[in-house]
Amino acid sequence: MRPPDVARLALGLLALARPGLPVRVSGSRDGVGVRRTVRVLGMRYVVQSLGGRWLHHSWVPEADAAIELVHAASMLALARVLPQHRRLALASATLATAFAAADLTGRRTRERQREGGELRARPGA
Repeated sequence: MRPPDVARLALGLLALARPGLPVRVSGSRDGVGVRRTVRVLGMRYVVQSLGGRWLHHSWVPEADAAIELVHAASMLALARVLPQHRRLALASATLATAFAAADLTGRRTRERQREGGELRARPGA
């Protein structure tokens, strides 16, 4: 399992088991709807991490990164329109951006390892 998928799985399980924890840590308003939303996001993380485990295609890291960047953009919009949830939304956007970076960085690292650990020089460079 790729490191970003391990992190997604851990975070997803935490959000499912203790949805109030991310809310408290971010200092956001708590409530039934907020905890339900945190649980839905936790379930997405679990499904996404397990999907990455079962799908062995070269496009999975890019798809994961795209999902995370769309999520980050939606959280930035949410932070703008719902100021009472701004901290939680910005924390979620930051985390999603970090996951996207990890997905893409891991992809490049694996490509370099397959090439023998060296970046090949471009012709004419």
